[in-house]
Amino acid sequence: MKDIVKKIMESEKEVRASVETARTEAQQIVRDAEAKNREIIEQGRQKAVIEGQNLLESMKREAEEERKVQVSQVSVDTDAVMKKRGNEIDRTVAMIKDLVTGKNRI
Repeated sequence: MKDIVKKIMESEKEVRASVETARTEAQQIVRDAEAKNREIIEQGRQKAVIEGQNLLESMKREAEEERKVQVSQVSVDTDAVMKKRGNEIDRTVAMIKDLVTGKNRI
């Protein structure tokens, strides 16, 4: 009877050791999974930051190109307006000159 009790006690001890080993392994698996999760999150964050910076740089370049186009167009428009105004001024001066000299009477 002592042998049976002893074997039961040894079996229980082995089962407890196996359960403790399994618990330790499970805890390690959870810690590893949590560490991997943090790593993946950090990589995703870094990727998002890099993509955001790239997008920002791209948008800056596009905005600068658009600004150049608009400045160029304003410059062309300004030149056209100035030429037109210059022609109008020249005609007005000629009319005044003609009026003053008596060449043209209104």
